[in-house]
Amino acid sequence: MSTQHEVEGHTIVCPHCHKPFEAPAVQGKGRIRGFKCPHCRLFVPYDRIAEQALSRDPDQS
Repeated sequence: MSTQHEVEGHTIVCPHCHKPFEAPAVQGKGRIRGFKCPHCRLFVPYDRIAEQALSRDPDQS
C-alpha cells in the first residue's frame, strides 16, 4: 500500500503548495528533522508528515 505521505520512502506532499516531491530528510534549526519542498521552499518537519500519514489512513474509522 503506497500513499503520498510515505515517510519511509520520503515521498511527501507539501502542505503549502500541495505538490508531491521526493527528498531526503534534512536537519532544520536545532534538533528538528524534516524535508525542504523544492517547489515552494517550505521546510516541512518530519513530525508533521508522520501525523498527516496517520490521519489519512483509510483503515482508520
